[in-house]
Amino acid sequence: MTEGKENRPPKIYAIWVEARPESPMAGLSGFLSENGQRLFFTECGSAKQKLWDMEALRLNRHPAVKYQCVEYPGGHDIERSVQAELIKALDTTPDPGVMRYAVIDRIYGNTGGGCMVGTLAVRLPELDKTIWINCNDEGVTITSADYVWNEDDSGSWERYEDVVLREISFWDHTPEDLGPLLPAVREAVAYTMDKELEHTSGLLRIPAKWLPEVYRQAADPEYLDWAAANEHAVEFGREGVVVNDPAYLFRSETQENAPGAVVYIASPLSGDVEQNLQFARQACRYAISQGVTPFAPRLLYTQMLDDSAPEERQLGIAMGNRMLKRCDELWLCGDRISPGMTGEKELAERFGIPVRSVSTEEIQSTELSHTEGMGMAMG
Repeated sequence: MTEGKENRPPKIYAIWVEARPESPMAGLSGFLSENGQRLFFTECGSAKQKLWDMEALRLNRHPAVKYQCVEYPGGHDIERSVQAELIKALDTTPDPGVMRYAVIDRIYGNTGGGCMVGTLAVRLPELDKTIWINCNDEGVTITSADYVWNEDDSGSWERYEDVVLREISFWDHTPEDLGPLLPAVREAVAYTMDKELEHTSGLLRIPAKWLPEVYRQAADPEYLDWAAANEHAVEFGREGVVVNDPAYLFRSETQENAPGAVVYIASPLSGDVEQNLQFARQACRYAISQGVTPFAPRLLYTQMLDDSAPEERQLGIAMGNRMLKRCDELWLCGDRISPGMTGEKELAERFGIPVRSVSTEEIQSTELSHTEGMGMAMG
């Protein structure tokens, strides 16, 4: 009947996924799901666009799955699903070794609101695909489509989550996190920094580990090594790297440990508490042998607060942070950096307090002589 045809529900489309036999997912099949929800589409074209975006994310020669756009349920088991996140984790992992690439386009400009972005279109011949490396002063985004400038007519601006391969923050990631993609990313960073310097007479700031090679070559290697080891940013302009980090400029003064300097002793506490407290005592003895006055919150506040009680632990951390602001230096003691020590390091850097790492071996290799005051009466 005509009435019945008019009342038929619209078609619903989905993506059926089957793992390839050689894939780590071998044996899995089901409807594509993302963020815990199965993906449905009212138009076949929309489903195919998602399918193409998923295929374009692959950065190796071994696709994990095969995709098929189907009218739901299409004779398939409706109880079965495959998570897009699992597929992406496999497909976006590059093959080990050198990844050959060729830069086929460079664009630098304002994306709106004063946000300047440099983009390299990079061809990966072994994968027969192009990726886009987008860089600004905060980090790098790698995408499988030109979502910034739309030079590829992909219209992917509204599909950012579907085309993003990597998001790298200069402050939270290391270059090594990029694996085989690193050479191309370094070229994108250098291109963007060069372009930014063409448009400004001021200085740019970037963590030392990300500084482009062209600027490293003319810089003081001792300063760069120090900045990288201490996770500091460096400033550079058209004339090269400018050394104006107070922590570096006054390092000789702090390394000589002028009498009266107060040093905050940060060391692990959780785990074997008694052993860790003993190590904190050793760290203090080492600091005294270096001619400074140690302040060790782990030793002080554990005498009056219960570290296993959350409220008292937070109180101890808060008091320690207030004292850290009044110290001349922070020493990270030992070979293990606990979450608490990481927080203290970040706070010290925020207030411009020099941070020094002291190894367990260094601490345990130095003992106070009997004439250095450990037997004094405290009253």
